[in-house]
Amino acid sequence: MTVLIDTSAWIEFFRAAGNPAIKSQVAEALNQNAAAYTCPVRFELFIGARRAERDVLREGLSYARRIPATPAHWDAAAEYGANLRAKGATVPASDLLIAAVAASTGIPLIVCDKHFDLIRKKVLPKLIFL
Repeated sequence: MTVLIDTSAWIEFFRAAGNPAIKSQVAEALNQNAAAYTCPVRFELFIGARRAERDVLREGLSYARRIPATPAHWDAAAEYGANLRAKGATVPASDLLIAAVAASTGIPLIVCDKHFDLIRKKVLPKLIFL
């Protein structure tokens, strides 16, 4: 089973003092060749990484499969964002796009970010968390 790992979970995985439960989930996904990420995750990781951390990120992500974000994912993410906004909530566009990829593929997410709870609760109940 493939598992889509959000930026927040990758950060916990790579941090020495990261959340042990998240670190374990990511490690298990990697060990089972089930780990995946999508374009905005890679973008967020590299934008926030120090120069010395980039090689570690490249190596870690090399053990995971990239799931491309398509125009349909972007359209769905925009719809989710508009629906959230109509309900008085806003979340980062990248989280909406990651959620759209996960929902459209039926792949469960490993997250450590409360925005995804909000997305699932308010507009995307079929979002699955591991």
